[in-house]
Amino acid sequence: MTQGFLAALLVAAALHVGACARPAGATKFTQVTADTTYTESDPAPSPDGKWMAFISDRSGSRQLWLRPASGGESKQLSHEPDSVRSMTPTWAPDGKSILFISTRTKQYNVYRIPVEGGEAVPLSDAEGSNRFATYSPDASKILFTSNRLRPGELWGFNLFVMDASGEKAREKPAKQITDNQGSPGHPVWSPDGKWVAYVAKAVDTTKTVDVGPGMSAKQSAMFSAYRLWKVPAVGGVETQLTGLKASKEPTEEVWPHWSPDGKWIAVQGRVGNRIDVWVYEVATGAFFPLTNFGDASKPTWSSDGKSIWFTRFTGIKESIWLATELNLTPPAPAKKPATQKASRSTPTKG
Repeated sequence: MTQGFLAALLVAAALHVGACARPAGATKFTQVTADTTYTESDPAPSPDGKWMAFISDRSGSRQLWLRPASGGESKQLSHEPDSVRSMTPTWAPDGKSILFISTRTKQYNVYRIPVEGGEAVPLSDAEGSNRFATYSPDASKILFTSNRLRPGELWGFNLFVMDASGEKAREKPAKQITDNQGSPGHPVWSPDGKWVAYVAKAVDTTKTVDVGPGMSAKQSAMFSAYRLWKVPAVGGVETQLTGLKASKEPTEEVWPHWSPDGKWIAVQGRVGNRIDVWVYEVATGAFFPLTNFGDASKPTWSSDGKSIWFTRFTGIKESIWLATELNLTPPAPAKKPATQKASRSTPTKG
C-alpha cells in the first residue's frame, strides 16, 4: 500500500467520521480541495451547477481555473503574466463565459473569457481600479466597483454599472449608482435584478472613536468597519443592513452573495479575530453564523440554492469547501434569567 493511497484513505475516513458525528439537522461541511501546497480560492459555481471556476496558484501565479463541480481534472483558463493577479471570477447567466479581474495593465480591470478557452477581452476602461464584476440576471449589464472618480484614494470606491459589451471611457462610460464615502465593494445583484447588495464602511464623521492607546480621532473610512448594505439597482437610497446594534467584540462583514430565491444573503462575517460564513435573512433581518470554524470565508451560493461554496485558511493557504443540507433556522433568542423576589420561605412538612 503506497503512502499516497494511505493518506487518501485516512482523509476519506476522517470526512466520514465528521459526517457521522453531525447532530441531526446540522449543516454538512465537505472539503473539496485538499492539497495545501497551493492556494485555491474564490469558488464560483456555474449556472447549471456542473462546473466550478476558482483561482489557484498551482501554475506558479494566481490564475483562473475550471473543474467539474463533482470532482475531476482541472483546466487552466487564464494565462496572465507571472507578475499579474487574477481574481473574483463570476459566470455569465448563459454559462458560456466568465468575468474576472486582472492586473495585467498594472491596475485592476474587468475581463471576460470564454469557458471553452481563448483570449480574455478587456471590458472596463477608466483611470483607477475596477473590481468585483458580475452580470445582471438578464445578462444586459455588468456591475462592478471603481475608484475612477478618486483614483488616488484607497477608500475612493463606488458602484458602477456598464453595458454587458463593456465600456469605453469616452464613448460609453459606466453609470455610477452609489455615492457613499464608505468605499462600497463586492456588489451582487438580487435574483430579480431590482436590488444590489454590497459592503461599505459605516462612516459617521460626527463620532469620535478610539484609534490607539490614549488616542482618538473623528471617524473616517480608515477607522470604520465594512457592513452589509443594499441599494436599488438603478441607484437611489442606500440602506445599511448589519452593524446596527452595539457588539461586545469588533465585528465586520465582507464578500456578500445573494441566494437564488432572494431570501438570504451569505457573507463573510468577523467577530473578534474569528471569521465565519454568516447568513442574513432579507425579510426579517435575522443574522447568524452558518459555520463555526473561525477561518471560513468567501461564501457563494450554488445555482439551486441548496449549498454554499466557501474557503478555509490553513496557515497562509486557502482550500475550498462545500456546505450542504443547509440549516437556515435562526437561533432562538437567548432567554433572560428569571429574577427572584426576596421573600421568606415557609418550611414544608416532609
